Amino acid sequence: MQPKYSKFLALLLILTLIGCGTSGVRDSQPQQQVDNDLLLQAEKLVAIGDSARAADLYRQLAAALQSPQKELYLILAAENYFSAGNLEAASEIIATVDTKQADLDFRKRLLSAELALAQDQPETAFSLLDQPLTAELDPATRMRYHKARAETFRLLGNILESAAELSEIDPLLQELAPRLDNQFAIIETLAVLTDTALDLLKPYPPGILGGWMELTRIIKAHAGDTQALQPLLDEWHTQFPEHPAMPELLNGYFDQLKAQYRKARHIAVLLPKTGPYGKPADALRDGILAAYYNQPPAERPQLVFYDNSNSAETWPLYQQAVDSGADMVIGPLVKEAVEQFTRAGELPIPVLALNQVPPEVAQPIDLYQFGLSPEDEAQQVAERAWTDGHTRAAVLKPSDNWGERILNAFRDRWERLGGSLVEFQTYNPSENDFSETIRALLNLDESEARRQDMQRLLGKQLEFEPRRRRDAGFVFLVARPQNARQIRPQLQFHHAADMPVYSTSHIYTGQPDPISDQDIEGLIFPDIPWLLETDSSDPFSRENLAGYLPPDASSYYRLYAMGIDSYRLIPHLARLQTNSREMFEGVTGNLYLDDIRHIHRQLVWARITNATPEVLGYTPRMDLGYGSGRAIDNQIPGEREALGSPESETPPEASTQPAD
Repeated sequence: MQPKYSKFLALLLILTLIGCGTSGVRDSQPQQQVDNDLLLQAEKLVAIGDSARAADLYRQLAAALQSPQKELYLILAAENYFSAGNLEAASEIIATVDTKQADLDFRKRLLSAELALAQDQPETAFSLLDQPLTAELDPATRMRYHKARAETFRLLGNILESAAELSEIDPLLQELAPRLDNQFAIIETLAVLTDTALDLLKPYPPGILGGWMELTRIIKAHAGDTQALQPLLDEWHTQFPEHPAMPELLNGYFDQLKAQYRKARHIAVLLPKTGPYGKPADALRDGILAAYYNQPPAERPQLVFYDNSNSAETWPLYQQAVDSGADMVIGPLVKEAVEQFTRAGELPIPVLALNQVPPEVAQPIDLYQFGLSPEDEAQQVAERAWTDGHTRAAVLKPSDNWGERILNAFRDRWERLGGSLVEFQTYNPSENDFSETIRALLNLDESEARRQDMQRLLGKQLEFEPRRRRDAGFVFLVARPQNARQIRPQLQFHHAADMPVYSTSHIYTGQPDPISDQDIEGLIFPDIPWLLETDSSDPFSRENLAGYLPPDASSYYRLYAMGIDSYRLIPHLARLQTNSREMFEGVTGNLYLDDIRHIHRQLVWARITNATPEVLGYTPRMDLGYGSGRAIDNQIPGEREALGSPESETPPEASTQPAD
């Protein structure tokens, strides 16, 4: 059984045990003689939670009966095997059940859907559950049905539908604790959506689901500000006076958030002023200050900057900050300095490092690592291509360490998803003509070689139209803006105009350039929301913070944004640490923590259309299962697709990404 389903199966166990009690059997009024002693023994085992032994007895009862009683007890046996975690036995039995009665057919389909979910097959579960409920179903079975549909929609990335199904469970729960848990689940599910999505997707009239959405938006925006929160809650109660949200839910949720909300009073920032990282550090510093001065003066903490140009002085500077009364540190930036904190054991005060290093030892619980990781982006490219329906990739990358890192990250994630890498080629980024590399990538060189062989064999010239490979559905192009603008037209020239091309944010300068960006028309890439989305109501939007940034800010836009988020993240770090579903809606993306407290970014996607970025929205997070269940097709190669930071030796000034 997969660990990520343990909580889901535990709930199903409870619901199944409720639904498999005495009344469910006796209400069916079997016409044949049933061994009542055996039946009573099975029901007692269900009551004490011994589902495996109960399943054995139900199976024994079924063996002595004819239809339709036989099918009823086989389903009971399969349900109890499932509750006991024996998916193989449950699947084996349910596959043999031939149901003709509507109620038994529904129970078979429901259990089959639950089994499909446990095996990461949400599409199968959806097809089994895509029918209306009948009025005769008991509450326990209704809860199973809605819970299974909620999980199905979650895995398929349909967050709003998942929350709607959880909302259907709410009135069926009578006891306080399970109902509170379910209402918490509704809020947590909707919290994955951005504020914009919560506003745009709200039904009209809003009804109960709209009330949950508005409540979630308020909680996300003002969880740490009790003074601003209460008037909004009063207004919400006025707007939704009959809403079922329990007072205990709000009290418990806000008490939990209050305990997790860490408001710093004195922040120390460790950044270099000189050296190869000086300019990136300046951009980060300006972003931090922009966020700082965008706060009301009364809410601003003490903010002290320390010169960390010499990495060897990192730990003494940290101790100096602690002795000066700091209760939070932002920085350092350089990897060698961050590594000092990974080996520190316990930290007197938390540290939000502005770079990420691989975990070689157990990390201090108060060390958080935040960076604009190109590996993160490569993994998101793999996930986007996979959810778009592709299974076979070709990669074109530069012949340097940066390109190798991105390729490795992409390949690792792509193959874990089930995709195959049919080809990769490297190019020299200092050149201008990439024809030879592109021809090799697309197998055009092999096509030409076949023509020459045929000409030699036949002894005459042949009319010839080169044919590119058909076993790759898309190209993953690893490039910076200048190379991307050179390579994309050459891909089109070499008969790949119809192939989707995915890339990372590195292909886009961050500044609209309609003339130059004609050459990357059609490229699909992820980037930070701050560069792609415009929201004048957001106080931290690029337009509203323009006055705090220097005139030449465009060269380091992503680093300014990272500085903004590093300052704004501080109160939310403890909250993010409690649950991987928790997110912070930042200007560098929707931010969340993994189990070693590395911060990851869910980026927004765009396509260059008419030489400008067209926003496509977010791709669901596949680490939570959204979209991960898409089945791999078995069509012939190419058929489906036909249809359908630099390392230390690279100067950081050459990139709009932080040195990493």
